[in-house]
Amino acid sequence: MTFRLLAGILLAGLFAALGWLVHETAKIGAGYAAKQLCSGVFVSHLPPEFTLANDITPRLESIGPLAGLLTTEVDSSGASARVLTASASATFHPHYGCTLYGQPGSGSDLNPNPPAPPLDPEGRVSLEGERHRLVANAPAIDSMLDGAFEEPPEGDRNTLAVVVMHRGVIIGERYAAPVAPSTRLQGWSMNKSLMASFVGMQVTRGQLDLTTPVKDQLEKQGVDAGIRNKLSADLTPTHLLAMASGLDFDERYYPGDDVTEMLYGGVPMWQVPLKQGHRVMPGKEFVYSSGDTNVVSYLWQQSLGGEDYAAWLTREVYVPLALTDPLLEPDSGGIQVGSSFAYLTARDWARVGQWWLDAWHGRDALLPQSWQRLAVTPGTSRGGEGYGLGFWLNTQQRSFPGVPENTFNAGGNSGQYVVVVPEAELVVVRLGLTLDESKVQLASFVRDMLAHLESAAIAPSP
Repeated sequence: MTFRLLAGILLAGLFAALGWLVHETAKIGAGYAAKQLCSGVFVSHLPPEFTLANDITPRLESIGPLAGLLTTEVDSSGASARVLTASASATFHPHYGCTLYGQPGSGSDLNPNPPAPPLDPEGRVSLEGERHRLVANAPAIDSMLDGAFEEPPEGDRNTLAVVVMHRGVIIGERYAAPVAPSTRLQGWSMNKSLMASFVGMQVTRGQLDLTTPVKDQLEKQGVDAGIRNKLSADLTPTHLLAMASGLDFDERYYPGDDVTEMLYGGVPMWQVPLKQGHRVMPGKEFVYSSGDTNVVSYLWQQSLGGEDYAAWLTREVYVPLALTDPLLEPDSGGIQVGSSFAYLTARDWARVGQWWLDAWHGRDALLPQSWQRLAVTPGTSRGGEGYGLGFWLNTQQRSFPGVPENTFNAGGNSGQYVVVVPEAELVVVRLGLTLDESKVQLASFVRDMLAHLESAAIAPSP
């Protein structure tokens, strides 16, 4: 082989690798833009220019100069995006939201008209027309809210909504335009905590077993051997909920990464992590993985006995909790994306936080106290002491210094939080578009709120 031929082969290989990298990077950008634009417009009912300017454009800085080549379009059925050779489209479907690469639920049995939750429910949490019980101290709460929305000198905090609920009543609430009380906002990984609760309901009813090996459950459900063959016989749903599956799944959001292929590749999401095999044996170490939760989503959905998941959620969760307008999106195969795609109003996120608070205290009919306490028990895998089953914990007050250690929270990308402080009967919801999450500074807000409640004279509950 001559030197010239060898050089030509190497150069061709280099160009091929570079082309693959560029395409994979562009695919991430196009997929993210199409999905977020569709959900922003059709689910959250936000202006497309707002979603582009505050969500998509800042996030796509990670793909470098390719971000400048993004083009988008919104039509009557969804949104599309293109970056160089990569294009993506997301289609809106009532009751299910937006799904990449085709009509949501294609090839599945999604119900086109699941029962809708009540628009003005009479629930256990009073929101409208109720006088604040801390009327005399409202200026102090207003001052704290001012701080939560104030932009630091370098900007980019982008707080969109804050709701503070004490003893089941909202005592503080604020929004940044164009967001309003009726705006459904994405919780990102707060969906993981929701999914853990849905699983808890089915476990309590005997419809789902956390100890039966995942491999056995998949075989019983007729899942192809090629998907389950690499799984350890020791892997259980408990490992998945605790982020201790040991699966060789990378959550780095780089081109060609497992998580980007899962979220933006157009394949059934729950299958991606299962095909990776194990990096370590289950239960050994904590590795945060959206893939783990999406496998749980599949198992949970199979436990519904063939019922459409949106119909089940409406009857079993939305109506009992008096949620007004939730929407949890599926992947292209009809499985709810339990890792990332739940949209609720800030008030509904507060209601969900109250649900978890009530369950912790043993006063909820849907979730027993034993389950919620288990869900917020520190993990035993290496590095897992700050995580339970779908919830982040305040172990040794690491997450929220100066706040009670039994505080727990649902947390999501870009600064989404539902914080529950059980002994103070406090729920704090913070939603925003904060790329640098260190700018959220929610711990100081929660500390100040606790100090305020301790010093204030609280009127008896009605």
